[in-house]
Amino acid sequence: MTTASWNSRHETGIDVIDAQHKALFAALNQLTEAFRNGTSAEHVNAGLDALLTYAAEHFQTEERYMRERAYPGLAEHMAEHGRLVGKAHHLEQQFQEGRPVAMELTIFLADLLAQHIEEYDMAMARFLREEPPTVTVERL
Repeated sequence: MTTASWNSRHETGIDVIDAQHKALFAALNQLTEAFRNGTSAEHVNAGLDALLTYAAEHFQTEERYMRERAYPGLAEHMAEHGRLVGKAHHLEQQFQEGRPVAMELTIFLADLLAQHIEEYDMAMARFLREEPPTVTVERL
Protein backbone atom coordinates (compact mmCIF):
# COMPACT_ATOMS: atom_id res chain seq x y z
CA MET A 1 0.00 0.00 0.00
CA THR A 2 1.36 3.41 -0.92
CA THR A 3 1.24 6.49 1.24
CA ALA A 4 1.78 8.99 -1.53
CA SER A 5 0.90 8.50 -5.16
CA TRP A 6 2.55 10.31 -8.02
CA ASN A 7 0.09 11.70 -10.54
CA SER A 8 -0.08 14.31 -13.26
CA ARG A 9 -0.89 17.06 -10.72
CA HIS A 10 2.70 16.76 -9.55
CA GLU A 11 4.33 17.19 -12.97
CA THR A 12 6.28 20.43 -13.17
CA GLY A 13 7.39 19.97 -16.77
CA ILE A 14 11.02 20.18 -15.67
CA ASP A 15 12.46 16.71 -16.27
CA VAL A 16 15.13 16.62 -13.56
CA ILE A 17 12.76 17.94 -10.90
CA ASP A 18 9.97 15.56 -11.93
CA ALA A 19 12.40 12.63 -11.81
CA GLN A 20 13.57 13.65 -8.34
CA HIS A 21 9.97 14.05 -7.15
CA LYS A 22 9.12 10.55 -8.43
CA ALA A 23 12.15 9.16 -6.61
CA LEU A 24 11.06 10.91 -3.40
CA PHE A 25 7.57 9.41 -3.68
CA ALA A 26 9.09 5.94 -4.20
CA ALA A 27 11.46 6.33 -1.24
CA LEU A 28 8.62 7.51 0.99
CA ASN A 29 6.47 4.54 0.01
CA GLN A 30 9.36 2.15 0.72
CA LEU A 31 9.82 3.74 4.14
CA THR A 32 6.10 3.47 4.85
CA GLU A 33 6.16 -0.21 3.97
CA ALA A 34 9.12 -0.71 6.31
CA PHE A 35 7.13 0.90 9.14
CA ARG A 36 4.07 -1.23 8.35
CA ASN A 37 6.02 -4.46 8.11
CA GLY A 38 7.74 -3.96 11.43
CA THR A 39 11.18 -3.75 9.86
CA SER A 40 13.96 -3.27 12.39
CA ALA A 41 14.51 0.24 13.71
CA GLU A 42 18.05 0.15 12.31
CA HIS A 43 16.75 -0.57 8.80
CA VAL A 44 14.02 2.07 9.10
CA ASN A 45 16.58 4.61 10.34
CA ALA A 46 18.76 3.90 7.31
CA GLY A 47 15.80 4.35 4.95
CA LEU A 48 14.70 7.52 6.70
CA ASP A 49 18.19 8.95 6.63
CA ALA A 50 18.51 8.16 2.92
CA LEU A 51 15.13 9.78 2.20
CA LEU A 52 15.99 12.94 4.11
CA THR A 53 19.42 13.14 2.50
CA TYR A 54 17.88 12.79 -0.95
CA ALA A 55 15.24 15.41 -0.10
CA ALA A 56 18.00 17.84 0.92
CA GLU A 57 19.82 17.19 -2.36
CA HIS A 58 16.57 17.73 -4.26
CA PHE A 59 15.99 21.04 -2.46
CA GLN A 60 19.51 22.10 -3.46
CA THR A 61 18.70 21.31 -7.10
CA GLU A 62 15.55 23.43 -6.97
CA GLU A 63 17.37 26.27 -5.25
CA ARG A 64 20.13 26.20 -7.86
CA TYR A 65 17.54 26.49 -10.65
CA MET A 66 15.80 29.34 -8.83
CA ARG A 67 19.06 31.24 -8.23
CA GLU A 68 20.22 30.79 -11.83
CA ARG A 69 16.96 32.21 -13.14
CA ALA A 70 16.52 34.93 -10.49
CA TYR A 71 13.22 33.48 -9.29
CA PRO A 72 11.45 36.20 -7.27
CA GLY A 73 10.07 33.66 -4.77
CA LEU A 74 13.49 32.20 -3.95
CA ALA A 75 13.73 33.45 -0.35
CA GLU A 76 10.24 32.24 0.55
CA HIS A 77 10.78 28.88 -1.18
CA MET A 78 14.11 28.38 0.59
CA ALA A 79 12.53 29.26 3.94
CA GLU A 80 9.87 26.61 3.29
CA HIS A 81 12.59 24.08 2.49
CA GLY A 82 14.28 24.94 5.78
CA ARG A 83 11.05 24.59 7.72
CA LEU A 84 10.31 21.21 6.17
CA VAL A 85 13.80 19.86 6.76
CA GLY A 86 13.73 21.07 10.37
CA LYS A 87 10.38 19.39 11.07
CA ALA A 88 11.49 16.16 9.37
CA HIS A 89 14.71 16.04 11.38
CA HIS A 90 12.78 16.74 14.59
CA LEU A 91 10.49 13.77 13.87
CA GLU A 92 13.48 11.64 12.89
CA GLN A 93 15.12 12.43 16.24
CA GLN A 94 11.95 11.48 18.10
CA PHE A 95 11.79 8.19 16.18
CA GLN A 96 15.42 7.44 17.05
CA GLU A 97 14.61 8.09 20.71
CA GLY A 98 11.96 5.39 20.52
CA ARG A 99 8.92 7.63 20.52
CA PRO A 100 5.92 6.37 18.50
CA VAL A 101 6.04 8.87 15.66
CA ALA A 102 6.01 6.53 12.64
CA MET A 103 2.48 7.46 11.61
CA GLU A 104 3.02 11.19 12.19
CA LEU A 105 6.29 11.04 10.27
CA THR A 106 4.85 9.26 7.23
CA ILE A 107 1.77 11.51 7.12
CA PHE A 108 3.99 14.60 7.40
CA LEU A 109 6.30 13.39 4.62
CA ALA A 110 3.40 12.43 2.33
CA ASP A 111 1.71 15.79 2.90
CA LEU A 112 5.03 17.54 2.45
CA LEU A 113 5.50 16.00 -0.95
CA ALA A 114 2.02 16.63 -2.25
CA GLN A 115 1.39 20.07 -0.77
CA HIS A 116 4.89 21.43 -1.30
CA ILE A 117 4.92 20.35 -4.93
CA GLU A 118 1.43 21.64 -5.64
CA GLU A 119 1.98 25.01 -3.96
CA TYR A 120 5.64 25.99 -4.07
CA ASP A 121 7.13 23.87 -6.83
CA MET A 122 4.37 24.53 -9.36
CA ALA A 123 4.77 28.29 -8.92
CA MET A 124 8.52 27.92 -9.36
CA ALA A 125 8.07 25.67 -12.40
CA ARG A 126 5.68 28.11 -14.11
CA PHE A 127 8.29 30.84 -13.72
CA LEU A 128 11.16 28.64 -14.90
CA ARG A 129 9.25 27.45 -17.96
CA GLU A 130 8.13 30.96 -18.94
CA GLU A 131 11.17 33.07 -18.09
CA PRO A 132 13.90 32.85 -20.75
CA PRO A 133 17.30 31.89 -19.36
CA THR A 134 19.69 34.70 -18.63
CA VAL A 135 22.63 34.67 -21.01
CA THR A 136 25.93 35.81 -19.61
CA VAL A 137 28.35 37.13 -22.17
CA GLU A 138 31.98 37.07 -21.22
CA ARG A 139 34.01 40.02 -22.40
CA LEU A 140 37.41 39.47 -23.85
